[in-house]
This record gives sequence, structure tokens and C-alpha cells, in this order.
Amino acid sequence: MSNERIIRLDYFRIILSLLVITLHSQPLFSEDSLTGWFISNGIARIAVPCFFIISGYFIAGRLDNRRELAQYLSRLLIVYIVWTAIYLPTYIGTVAPRSLITFSILGYYHLWFLPALILGVLMLKAAHSFIKNDNIILLSTLILYIAGYILESYGFQNRLFCNGIFFGYPFVAIGYYINKNRVAENIKPVYIYLLLIAGSVALFTQSYLDYGIEMYRNMSTALIILCPALFIYIIKGAKLGDSNEYIDKLASGIYYIHIMVITMIIPLSETDNIYKYPVIAGISILLAIFIIFLNKRIKIFL
Repeated sequence: MSNERIIRLDYFRIILSLLVITLHSQPLFSEDSLTGWFISNGIARIAVPCFFIISGYFIAGRLDNRRELAQYLSRLLIVYIVWTAIYLPTYIGTVAPRSLITFSILGYYHLWFLPALILGVLMLKAAHSFIKNDNIILLSTLILYIAGYILESYGFQNRLFCNGIFFGYPFVAIGYYINKNRVAENIKPVYIYLLLIAGSVALFTQSYLDYGIEMYRNMSTALIILCPALFIYIIKGAKLGDSNEYIDKLASGIYYIHIMVITMIIPLSETDNIYKYPVIAGISILLAIFIIFLNKRIKIFL
């Protein structure tokens, strides 16, 4: 594979990882205020869907290569097992055995992203092999995502919809679609701006409505518009550059380690201690750099 990368996208991934910290630091943002709610339960919600889209975009070229696809999925599985083992002491004595099995399969806290990504990629591979029509694949993403949105709206337990079927696959397949159909190259900038505006308005409207009923929503119909448009905006016309190891890996390191910082180093207070956020982010970045150093020697962390 080429060492050239979309540098703008690497920095965007770091911003997304910091938004994930924001998402998991909700008590710091004074959710009694509308501004705090918009930050932690509005803007921050774009992070995980964008991570799925990025993964789908880059996996598109590997779907027809069984060896590369198997290597990719194996690496994800190893990383998932390692981080599950790292976090095991934080929950092994606090949950029931049945819940422990659930955590192991579906992922503890933020680690749900990895099994969801693995399942989403496997579903995409099946759709790519048997459906063979990208427009139908795109339609299937909308159907499954809306189904997940309905499940959440009716109050079902979040493991039923925050998974590879209703969340991972739709956004992974959208990333695939953007790549295979050269959407970023072909779409006119004016349409990107219109989608960004429409998606942003929809996101803040949904967030405002949820604020009124104090609903912490993971799935918003706005995300299916805003996140693909934002990704296309980032990559459209972007220049390639030489890969930077730290920038390349830093976002992943921040994502995996930040819950350790929140639970063991800088515990969250009940409400409104926004000054803790830069401390949490700073420590997460430093630990992520250390993880990159370890991963150079033992390639199991990232």
C-alpha cells in the first residue's frame, strides 16, 4: 500500500476523537444549559458515524481481496481483545456474569465500536458479493438505520441498536458508496454546502427537541445527512501527503485510552466542571503517544 494519505483526514480524525471525549464527558458541560447540551448531545454525536464512514471508505478497495480483508478484520479483532483485556479490571467486579458475557461480545463502553465495525464490514462484504448494486446497498443502509432510530425512539436498550447491524453497517456502507461511486469527485460544492446546512439544522433541531424531554439520543436522522456530507467536504480536493506515524495513529490511541483517563485518573464530577475537559484531553493525548510507542514494538494496540 502507498505511504501517501489524505493528511486533512488524519487531522479530522483527531478532532473526532476529541469529540468522543466530549461525548463521554457529558457531566462537565452543564447540560442544564442549552449550549452545554448542544455540545455534548449534538455536535459530539457526529464523531462515531464519521469514524465508521472513514473505515468504509478505505475498506472499499479491499473487499475483493480476501487476504487483505482477512488481515484487516484479524487486526481489528486482536485490537479488540487486547483493549477488552486492558479494561477488564474496571468492570469485572461490578457487573453480573451475564452482563460480563454481553460486554465481551458487544464491547465495554466505547469498545462497542470495534465489534460493530467488524460486523458492519462483514455485512458490507456480503452485500457487495450478493447484491452487487451499490444503489440497493445504499437503500439498505437507510432502511436499517431508520429501524435503529425507531428502536431507540421507543426506548429499547441501546445494545439493540448501537451495534453493527443498525449503526455500524449503514455508515460503513455509506463510506464504501462514496469511494466506489467517486461521490467526492463528482458532486458540486454547492450541493455539499446545502447538505451541510440541512444536516446541521436537522441536528440542532433534534438536539433541541431531545433537550426538552432529556433524551440522550445516539441515533439521529440528521447524522445520516450531516456526517457523509462532512466527510465528503473534508476529502474533496484534499491533497495527498506522506504518512505521519503519530498523526496516523494518534486518533485511535486517544479513542481507546480516554475512558481509562475518565474512570481512573480524572473522574468526572456530577455537574459543570468544564475546566477538567482540557486536562482529560491532554492526558489522553500523552497516553496515546505512549501507546503509539508501545505499538511500534508490539503491534497489538492500534
